[in-house]
Amino acid sequence: MVFSNLIRVQAALVYGIITLVVALFVLYLGFMTRYYVLFFDGTFEMFEYYKELQVFNKEAFNITLMFVVMAGMVYLFGLAKYRPGLASWAVAGGAATFVTMRSLALLNVLPLYKQGYLALDFSEMDDYTPTTFVFDAAVWIHYLLIGSFALLVVVATITFVQRLREGHPLIRK
Repeated sequence: MVFSNLIRVQAALVYGIITLVVALFVLYLGFMTRYYVLFFDGTFEMFEYYKELQVFNKEAFNITLMFVVMAGMVYLFGLAKYRPGLASWAVAGGAATFVTMRSLALLNVLPLYKQGYLALDFSEMDDYTPTTFVFDAAVWIHYLLIGSFALLVVVATITFVQRLREGHPLIRK
């Protein structure tokens, strides 16, 4: 009974991670849409900020592409269906480490870009309402992703140990 509940939790975490990664991918794909007007209608200072933000967005998008690969590997190694073998458990741990390290790097610079955006003078731009939604959403999704991966590693470790205690081989066939 406990085994089936843990597998359900593990599967929910895998699908939750996939959902969060897709949401982050879409967010970074459309990240610059709201700030496009800064390029055309803004001041020179806004244009310079736009160019900096574009460099950040390119790097964040590339990192998110790697997150998609990591989430795909976690799924392909069967963590949504089975108790992990050694390889699946290692993939979960490696993906969690990679996503956490890269997310923390982005979480360190997102507030700086948000502050830079809020420091701009928008008074010259008619009909433009400054919003920090994409910055805030990115921060929340990164934190949720880190937490989901951490929980996945904990649950995968528990189910991996259960599997070994039952005498199953270390490597799943």
